[in-house]
Parts: sequence; structure tokens; C-alpha cells
Amino acid sequence: MTDRYYNKGIAPRLALACPQCGAEARFESLYGDLPLPVLLAGGEAGPKQSWAGRLSCLGCGLNRTHEVDWPREAFFQLAYRGDTLWAFDRAMMVDIAAYLRAGPDRDAVRRQSPYATRLMRLPKTFLAARAREPLIAKIEALLG
Repeated sequence: MTDRYYNKGIAPRLALACPQCGAEARFESLYGDLPLPVLLAGGEAGPKQSWAGRLSCLGCGLNRTHEVDWPREAFFQLAYRGDTLWAFDRAMMVDIAAYLRAGPDRDAVRRQSPYATRLMRLPKTFLAARAREPLIAKIEALLG
């Protein structure tokens, strides 16, 4: 995964895999709408030094304070050619699929998305023409 994919920090609301049952769990940062910090190549970090928040599982009902291990705990993630494609939530993964499907018209699709900056920073591994069909199939299977 490239640093550019992480560049602006992580969203304060995430879909995580429940550590107890593996179902989709909702995470909300203790710091409100501030992005969770990411250490960049120069060692700089965002405004808070913790990824603590509230985790609520939609499957087993687990509800507790939780420290995020991102992207390992991302619920919406898939492996492709040694890299991990992740999304903060279902809506972001849907937008990633639309972006990949668009091919040469990606700029128009990207501009319509609230995740435009993230789409622009997807690693080239995922944007290659040969990656389009396998990734879209994996995304559709993940989204159910």
C-alpha cells in the first residue's frame, strides 16, 4: 500500500470487522469529525495520536471502546496482487467500483464522489486495465 493512499488521515467513522464475530461493526472516533492521524514518511502525524473510539457490532452486539488497527481491521477490504484494497465503509467501496468500471471516464466519476481525493490516490496496481475485471468481481462479491 502506498503512503499516498493514506495521506490525509483516516475517516473518523469506519466499518470494521468485529474482533469477536467478524461481522460488520461500526467505529466512531472519540475525537468527533477529526481525521484519525497517519504517520507519513517524514514522521509527521495528524492532530491526535490515538485511534481510539467506540465499536458497535451489528452481528453479536459487542459495544466497547476500541483502538483501531487500520487497515487490518477494515471490513471492506480485499487482496489483489499482494496489495490490499480497502474502503472506510460500503459507500466508499461502491464508489471505488464505479471508478474502476469507468475506465477512461474516471475523472467524471471521481468528481461526483465524496471520496474524490481518495479515488485519485488509489495505487496504480488497482487502476491497471488488467485489474479492472478481477477487482470489480471481488468488490461485487464483497458487497453481496
